[in-house]
Amino acid sequence: MSLSKQLIALVVGLVLVLFVGTFFINLQNTRGYLNAQLRSHAQDAATALGLSATTHMAGGDKAMVRSMADVVFDSGDYLQVRIEDMSGKPWVDRHADLRNVAVPRWFMEQVPLETPEGVATIMDGWRQVGMVKIRSHPGYAYEQLWRSARESLLWFLGSALVVSLLGALALRMMLRPLKAVEAQAEAICNREFPVVTGRPFTTEFRRVVEAMNRLASKVQRMLDESASLAEKLRQQAFTDPVTGLANKRHLLDALEHRVNDPDHLGSGVLLLIQLNEFKAYNQQAGYAAGDRLLQRCAEVLGEALPAHRRCLLAHTAGADFALLVEGIDVAGSQTLAEHCATAVAGLYSELSLPSADVVHVGGAMFHGQGVSEWLAEADMALRSAQRAGANQWQLQAGEESGTPTRSASDWRALLEQALGEGAWELVRQPVFRCPDRQLMHEEVFLRLPDPDRPGEMLSAGQFLPMAESVGLASQLDRAVLTRVMEQLAGDADGPRQAVNLSPASLRDPAFDSWLQERLAQQPEVAGRLILEFPEYGAMQAEGLADLVASFERLGVEVALDHFGLGFSSLAQIRLLKVHYLKLDGGLVRSLASDQDGRFFVQALSKIAHGLEMSVVADSVETADVWTVLEELGVDGGRGYWLGRPEAR
Repeated sequence: MSLSKQLIALVVGLVLVLFVGTFFINLQNTRGYLNAQLRSHAQDAATALGLSATTHMAGGDKAMVRSMADVVFDSGDYLQVRIEDMSGKPWVDRHADLRNVAVPRWFMEQVPLETPEGVATIMDGWRQVGMVKIRSHPGYAYEQLWRSARESLLWFLGSALVVSLLGALALRMMLRPLKAVEAQAEAICNREFPVVTGRPFTTEFRRVVEAMNRLASKVQRMLDESASLAEKLRQQAFTDPVTGLANKRHLLDALEHRVNDPDHLGSGVLLLIQLNEFKAYNQQAGYAAGDRLLQRCAEVLGEALPAHRRCLLAHTAGADFALLVEGIDVAGSQTLAEHCATAVAGLYSELSLPSADVVHVGGAMFHGQGVSEWLAEADMALRSAQRAGANQWQLQAGEESGTPTRSASDWRALLEQALGEGAWELVRQPVFRCPDRQLMHEEVFLRLPDPDRPGEMLSAGQFLPMAESVGLASQLDRAVLTRVMEQLAGDADGPRQAVNLSPASLRDPAFDSWLQERLAQQPEVAGRLILEFPEYGAMQAEGLADLVASFERLGVEVALDHFGLGFSSLAQIRLLKVHYLKLDGGLVRSLASDQDGRFFVQALSKIAHGLEMSVVADSVETADVWTVLEELGVDGGRGYWLGRPEAR
């Protein structure tokens, strides 16, 4: 029961107690007064009749005595009139009843009035000749008592109603700040920190509001300070201080993770971009001009990044940049390399550089090779570009591609055939809780049959980028979600399922409407579903916070996947209010030997827990990494060391 209702009940209870006490006292006093009046009335009548009947009683004139008694009785004010001689023999005995009294019978039974008897002696000189006994009729007294009780009750009910209304209004005004404080507390739980501006006039309530405002401000300041510390740790460990881009260490960690995870990299390109004669320019123009050149180079390269692709741009050394783009084909890579070379070469006129020969770009396609081989191929292409002339680029496509080259139309046909025939399967990989290794949920991955290698399956990293390119990513997500929801409905005791959605689905209003309609129709399934959005696509989507809130109302939890691949601010993450942060494998693989990475992950875990988010690590491949995750407060993990993906 709310405080306002309790206070109103207390006020009504007190008023009721006061009324009952007052009513009872008033009723008893009125009853006592009326009893005294009846006694006095009866005694006066008996005395007067006794004096009047003395002569006639002594003379034995019974007729006159009866007449005198009838006159008194017929007045209607008496219940009984009795005249008797000294032997007790009645000369007159008249009785009335209470049937005609306009008072409820129950009231007379519950509040009885006394009918005292008035007695007078009839004297003949000094000799007693008879007795007069009279009882007053209580009908009028009952009516007066009933009227008094009824008027008191009506007055109480009216007063109680008015007092209750006024009290409710007063309490509403007094307790309004508490409503605001309650909303403030709920907002704090939802990772928001509003301040109550109104100040109640009640001293105690004012203190509560001020204390809650201080608490909200302090919690927000603590989270902001923690987020700022985590950002600084990440910048120190993974970013270049001059350009703000990822550093060489972050690039190598990302490459190592992508190369060893087929679900995240099926195709892609690594471009090495080197400024020409940068050391000499630094010495001639000064370090400030050199830094300005690096910053502008980072800016123009960032503008050249292909939209809606998983990209990582890094500054690896003084004159060297690197660009990793996932899910791109040879033709797109050639266009990108040319675009990068042209964009950086344009800085010649903008910054008045000493030579028009500004940059060279060398790239290598991913075809299943290791990190060292991939870097070596890209470096060879860079040397070829330098030999080719000013501002040239070269791309090495590779000859041992794990996925045969297909055109966009070939990919569309392959994907449409798989969707139409249902010729695809789902594999699931367990996500375990730290440190007890209890199953948290399973992550779902999509596999397509490889038409060129019977019996083999294409991993998600090989075909999903192409599905996005040809506009079929949302249809694939619909098909996967439909099958997963059907399986959840048929297996009520199974674990929760986490499904990865592409950035294209985030940008598709029709997909959003379809999904929310399906979830609303199956609330028991919605509560066992986790939707995962990649950080690189989620941060670019409009209205994502509203979308997450709408899924939460349906019982669906949301995860931000591949967190750490980009450089989204923790303030943005707080506003999204997701339920899980899934650390990118590039942050996780080297935790056993990376002290700076440990500091960042530990700080991130503390912030996430303060925001009621769980932190899950991808690519847990060794027991040492799992042990470190336990120490850092990470909530769970997924990787081949914990369990491989399996079809079922």
